[in-house]
Amino acid sequence: MKTYFASITYYGVILLTSLILASCSKDDNIGGGDNGAGLDGLSGTIYYDWASDGIMRFAMPAGSGGAFIPDNSDLNSFDVSRDGQERLTVMNESTLGVYPIRFTLSKMSDNTVLENFVYNSPGLNAYCKGYLSHDKSHILITSNDEEDGLTIVRRNGEFVTRLLDINGEPFDFNATRLWLPGNSLLITHKNYIIRLDPPYTSGQLVKEMTYDDWGDLDVNPAGTQLLVRIGNHLHTMDMNGSEPVKITESNFKEAKGMFSPDGKHILVGSNYRQTGPFGFVWDLKIIPNDGKVYNVDPVAANSPGVIPVIWRNDKIESAGGQVIWR
Repeated sequence: MKTYFASITYYGVILLTSLILASCSKDDNIGGGDNGAGLDGLSGTIYYDWASDGIMRFAMPAGSGGAFIPDNSDLNSFDVSRDGQERLTVMNESTLGVYPIRFTLSKMSDNTVLENFVYNSPGLNAYCKGYLSHDKSHILITSNDEEDGLTIVRRNGEFVTRLLDINGEPFDFNATRLWLPGNSLLITHKNYIIRLDPPYTSGQLVKEMTYDDWGDLDVNPAGTQLLVRIGNHLHTMDMNGSEPVKITESNFKEAKGMFSPDGKHILVGSNYRQTGPFGFVWDLKIIPNDGKVYNVDPVAANSPGVIPVIWRNDKIESAGGQVIWR
């Protein structure tokens, strides 16, 4: 057993803890394309941001696609509840000298507004983002300003808590923050993956990542398995911090992976490439989550079982921003 010490700034108080480490949418309903291995074993909907198209959707097993949210430069982020019943939008409503961010929860079925509130971050950040907890009771608000930290509110906007740092170190600019079942959080900080359980005053070290290049962390809906990019390829590992298992290969780079709603498949961002000083795009392919290695190369023949996301113009769909699978 190894003891790891961390402190979290919480309501302005430093708490020292000992962590034990054990080794509405518009549906164009355009028909399906050639999806390789087929969609019969798949379920849910992939929502993805693509250029000036806005937020698009791809529904399975039908293989139909269409628009979900029109392109809007004021949309900071969006989310869909795990049961597919509610949509969260986070809009930048800032004007000269004021920086309100509007959070709206609405029904997917008819756009009825369920909750609507304005949030003003301590750092006056106009680009805060929001993510709905598994049970739809809370929203995690993220920001790139140090004084904003990680903020948790109830679904109606009522403040719950704010976390500012770990061990006196502010959260990383590109850190991952994910909800787990039971309203726990999974975050990355420096070279660590850390779990925070309510009331978020202490955390548990899941794994120290001793790799030069890693990121793009995701967790399955059950909270038992992790997906992470190490180097140019995707790997899975158990939540207990077991050694990563490589699951993709190609002559290029895979990134931005995520689990299906039932955890049985993985969406792969294949052929991950840079398009400008700050822009990246990737192609969408699906593989089984069975621990095997799948070739998802954009040129060479892919492994049996690889499913390209195709629904229009017989061309694989690409993403360049936020992607979720619900």
